[in-house]
Amino acid sequence: MKKIITLFSGADNKSYFKEETPNYETKQHLGIYSKKIPTTGMMFRIFEAGAKYDWHNAPQPQYIVYLKGEVEVEASGGEKRIFKPGDVLFATDLTGQGHITKTLTDGNSIIITTQDPIEAPNSSSSIRAKL
Repeated sequence: MKKIITLFSGADNKSYFKEETPNYETKQHLGIYSKKIPTTGMMFRIFEAGAKYDWHNAPQPQYIVYLKGEVEVEASGGEKRIFKPGDVLFATDLTGQGHITKTLTDGNSIIITTQDPIEAPNSSSSIRAKL
């Protein structure tokens, strides 16, 4: 699997990206599974090219699984990333300056909200990195 890209708030109140690997735990008949991640909900989103959401924070910790289209996310730390089908963004920058989101093409995604803002895809790491 591709790495999960975590967008988090640094100690300087800016947002940054970090690549992480899910914590795989068990091998079963249909593949290797990660640990379960407690969730609070799931939404399907359709987006159109040309939309821009200026500086904002994630409303809650959420995984965004891109199914179709391309979206550019600019972290307030200065880095920009383009997310394409198959990419997963774990948005946890709940405080600070946040990020900008631009839809580059028409597309859709699944948004999965989580319960605990401290849990990261790899349980041995923390999303609240100190920069």
